[in-house]
Amino acid sequence: MQSVIRQRIEAVKHKSMTELKEQFRDLFGFDSGDTNYNNLRSRIVCRLQELYYGGLCEADIVFLNAVADKDPLANLKRPRRSPTVTGTKLFRVWKGKEYEVTVMSHGKYQLNGKKYKSLSAVARAITGTQWNGKKFFGVKN
Repeated sequence: MQSVIRQRIEAVKHKSMTELKEQFRDLFGFDSGDTNYNNLRSRIVCRLQELYYGGLCEADIVFLNAVADKDPLANLKRPRRSPTVTGTKLFRVWKGKEYEVTVMSHGKYQLNGKKYKSLSAVARAITGTQWNGKKFFGVKN
């Protein structure tokens, strides 16, 4: 029986983006929105495993929600000032280290004396992976 889930997961690796979006819609009940191929594939595989093996039990969901409720980064609020106002300081703690980014003129950002063309580029410099910069710094819902 376990070979069935393995076959379904293996089949995901060979699907086109259009096929993946269709499968996502079937599994989740809504469109995937703008995403990349690897992200979509990973989400589908996780969902298939969840359906086959079972999801989180109610006690785990309650526990994780309680942890998230106590985490200030899990409940970010929009800043009062627009992040595009020159001089605005944006802060983010990542893996125990606090980062401060300054909004410069002409849509540039500065981190540790280095200028970046976007918040996404700053987030990538901090994490080493692709992020939506506004979401990373909590200035976009």
